[in-house]
Amino acid sequence: MRRIFRFFIFVFLIPVFIASCDSTNTGDGGGGGGGGDVTFGLEEAFPGTVFERPVDFQNAGDGTNRVFVVEQKGVIKVVGPLSAVSGTSVSQKGVIRQEEVNVFLDIQDRVFFEAESGLLGLAFHPDYESNGHIYVYYIAADPARTVISRFSVNGEDADQADQASELVLLEIPQPSPDHHKAGQIAFGPGDGYLHIAVGDGGAGGKTGQDPTDLLGSILRIDVDNPEDGMNYVIPSDNPFAGNTSGFREEIFAYGFRNPWRFSFDESNGRLFVGDVGAQMREEIDLVEKGKNYGWNIMEGSLCFTPPSGCDTSGLELPIHEYGRDEGGTIILGPVYSGSIPDLFGKLIYGDFVSGTIWTLVYNGTSVTENSEIANAGEFVLTTFGRDEDREVYVCTLGGIIYRLVTE
Repeated sequence: MRRIFRFFIFVFLIPVFIASCDSTNTGDGGGGGGGGDVTFGLEEAFPGTVFERPVDFQNAGDGTNRVFVVEQKGVIKVVGPLSAVSGTSVSQKGVIRQEEVNVFLDIQDRVFFEAESGLLGLAFHPDYESNGHIYVYYIAADPARTVISRFSVNGEDADQADQASELVLLEIPQPSPDHHKAGQIAFGPGDGYLHIAVGDGGAGGKTGQDPTDLLGSILRIDVDNPEDGMNYVIPSDNPFAGNTSGFREEIFAYGFRNPWRFSFDESNGRLFVGDVGAQMREEIDLVEKGKNYGWNIMEGSLCFTPPSGCDTSGLELPIHEYGRDEGGTIILGPVYSGSIPDLFGKLIYGDFVSGTIWTLVYNGTSVTENSEIANAGEFVLTTFGRDEDREVYVCTLGGIIYRLVTE
């Protein structure tokens, strides 16, 4: 197995090593990223609280200031209320929080938890405050498959989802239970459709160039208007809607290896994907409808199969990439829209192998700025997340969650 979630293999094979590198990596923070004299750092967000392999971090957008932490084993925990005791912004260093942590949903009984598999993604419906619907992405076994499901909140307790309310929307057969699963799900800010990142399944990249297969793709479905006996419907403007070539109509874009995390720029609807490389390149793609992002013909801007002289016609190149001298597993974060002016509008991303955190500015044509702003420590960073105030958090393999702050 290569790269993404090499850390999960470490969890099983070298637990002592993992234990030695969790909460000690507080991130001293690097200068730059916003210009001027502003510097950034990482500060423990929930002192005394340790999660178990957190892989996603979301808020419900319902005005409660709660956040939700996804643990890979199959548990979602709710943390709330999030409030700064001093009344100051949580993006400032030294602000103490008050919160309590409870189990929101426990589906360990149906989640296959091993290596890169588990409960990997969470999304709240845009109308969650009124309908109470949450969506999850997990891996199940016997047979190995991706499961996209909807659950409903308990009508009597807003801090509990109803475990028995599962409605399975989509199942995708997997060639193996534990490699290249991706797992991000999110509703598009403009269309309200559920977007789903699916890895190539560890099948040697064969599925990435096969639009008759859902693997290696970003999917886009309408969960609000089910029809034809399904629990979702194909948006009429999906690129393969109504095709007669056998292409899966759920596909929005394809040619990905392991698009672990993606994010939308809510100001303009742009969709950025961080696709984890195999041997040479980590890449950020600007994803547009119907386009082919190259895997496994290409890895980033380089030929992969064959290693030279590959046919790149019709393939989209990344807007940014980096090599093994800077890291080895890209973790894409959000476009910042919180209270730190020097970060506003910049795409945040990091790398699991190096621990480096950068910001990137894309002007619609090219990348005009790329700056290192902090460091989480090697083999630690698993995902980014945001609270309702749009402040950014960094989840780590050892279970400590940090927030990005000005120093």
